[in-house]
Amino acid sequence: MTASLDTRAAKPLPMTVVGGYLGAGKTTLVNSILSGDHDLRIAVLVNDFGKIAIDETLIGARSGDVIALANGCMCCQIGGDLYDAIDRILRMRERFDHLLIETSGVADPANVAQIAIAEPDLEMSQTVVLVDVINFTDVLADPRLNDTLLRQIRSADLILLTKTDAAATARVTDFQILLVELGLSAPVAVLPKDDRQAWQILNERRTVTSHSIKAGPLRLHRPPFESWSWTGAEQVDFDRLVAFARDPALHIYRLKGRFRLTDGRTILFQKVGSEIAVANAVGTFESSEFVAIGTRSDFNPEHTGHAWTTILQRPTCVIREAILPFVPTNM
Repeated sequence: MTASLDTRAAKPLPMTVVGGYLGAGKTTLVNSILSGDHDLRIAVLVNDFGKIAIDETLIGARSGDVIALANGCMCCQIGGDLYDAIDRILRMRERFDHLLIETSGVADPANVAQIAIAEPDLEMSQTVVLVDVINFTDVLADPRLNDTLLRQIRSADLILLTKTDAAATARVTDFQILLVELGLSAPVAVLPKDDRQAWQILNERRTVTSHSIKAGPLRLHRPPFESWSWTGAEQVDFDRLVAFARDPALHIYRLKGRFRLTDGRTILFQKVGSEIAVANAVGTFESSEFVAIGTRSDFNPEHTGHAWTTILQRPTCVIREAILPFVPTNM
């Protein structure tokens, strides 16, 4: 970097928004950006927070809702007020070269982008929206969910397709046809797994698109979702965990968590639609935790909690359920 700290502090802080539907791969992209060989000091604001969200190998220190990374980057939990979180970053913006905001899987990224347009200390770079080509057709066909998906796609300055390695070519073609039907011209690219050059999207500037020509009131879009979360010290039987995640009566669309298993392993477990992915966790932890999300009309947090309690209380002598095959995927 040739600019001095004083010069950098006087300039607006570039900001990139990363959005996309539940399980599209936003956290995977953020981790790829943070681990890239870029020498950038990046401030990241995230909704989901904890050991699941940020790659443990990147972490230098933790303090409350702040994670300091060994490469000079920092991650903060958005918490209840996005404006407060951004103001917190701006008060120390001389420490950073870029602000990256990972929105929740049911958020409208255009609302977040409007903040940068109205804030003189921020410079909006672009809104990057990830699209899961395996599940987008099902989401688009659901009248309760398609409004959220379409809002996200329409807000994009750049669209990155994920899970293309496991998707048929026809699904990618279907998505390209959808863009034409919507009259959108945002560039589309495939996001490879573990893309070490993903950070380069932070250097790109897009022409301001029609969805963000001027800043207006921050519109509230209430997606039709409910969630239920759990944290506990209990060890979990793997087969019962799979059965719980796949139980059609619970209507769980998205599940993301870390678990201490009865066989001694510690794993990261994710479910998106009908897909399940499992990975060994890095390090050790004293508790298991997860969040389950479903559509409000079907998903009942109370029923989910009762079902989970039943899973934990089953006697260990029950017949073990068959282990189902897993499809590795970006999350």
